[in-house]
Amino acid sequence: MYYRTNTAYTREVVDLRLFINPRAALPIYQQLVDQIKSAAASGLFPPGSKLPSVRELAGQLAINANTVARAYSILEDQGVILRKQGVGTFVAERSVHKDISPLKQALNQLLVEAYHLQVTPEELEKLFQEALKRWNKRKEE
Repeated sequence: MYYRTNTAYTREVVDLRLFINPRAALPIYQQLVDQIKSAAASGLFPPGSKLPSVRELAGQLAINANTVARAYSILEDQGVILRKQGVGTFVAERSVHKDISPLKQALNQLLVEAYHLQVTPEELEKLFQEALKRWNKRKEE
């Protein structure tokens, strides 16, 4: 086992169930980033879980290794994963990355969309509470 603070890093590679849509408007590397972040946040990939190497994942998904490397670099910059030279890539402990500007941008975009859809603040708050309940329920499973 490999240790960093209190999280054990295992040699077992998590079973990634990633789905790439090459026809989607969203670039493939961003699809990878979003899915891995979601899986880590929901507990599907717990901290310390080993991810496949760049080459392994590229082979599994039949995509270019540079695409996987770009996604891993973004995830590492965001504190979602850790790369240990000669050991592997692991899901990091919950990120202490405190730059919440992307969250603020997403919230502003949500408010713009709500405005154009004529969603009231009360309806928006209800939608948020429902989504939060679903999120918490999913994390408990």
